[in-house]
Amino acid sequence: MIRRYLFLSMVATFFACGLVQAQAKPGSTPPKHVHPTKGPHQGELLEVGKEEYHVELVVVEKKSQVTVYLLDKEAKGAVSIESPHLLINFVQGGKPTQVKLTPQPIEGDQPGFSSCFTVSSPELLDALHSAKSDPRLALRIKSKAYTVKMVHRHDHANHEHEAKGKGSPSQR
Repeated sequence: MIRRYLFLSMVATFFACGLVQAQAKPGSTPPKHVHPTKGPHQGELLEVGKEEYHVELVVVEKKSQVTVYLLDKEAKGAVSIESPHLLINFVQGGKPTQVKLTPQPIEGDQPGFSSCFTVSSPELLDALHSAKSDPRLALRIKSKAYTVKMVHRHDHANHEHEAKGKGSPSQR
């Protein structure tokens, strides 16, 4: 009998706590996780891992230049890595293709490290515009390997694709 009373008391307490909590903030919605849409250089942001980091993709169409900035979880601060290059793998004409992006250290990068990598490649530019090419960035941050699907979505008529921001390669 006592066990039944204790069990019913616990159920009633949990139920009442749920009601009190629900009534504490009527009509309110839980805060949403805000995803920035543009990076510090006005490029497209792509998630790395489960939002552990971000990649900012900046494309300069006129030069066939693709620049990748490595950014922190908030997509605000640079993340420098020690790497001789980054790789983007894609399919071109039914064949696997690989392009190397070379480091372009920016202000704040330590010697031997870079948070910015770039390449001029008409083939890569074409791959970024084709869903069939399936371009993927391969990189390693703090000894952990990541693969990032490279998606380049935009309206060509409304912007120039020039990188803007402190230390961008197009400002050199």
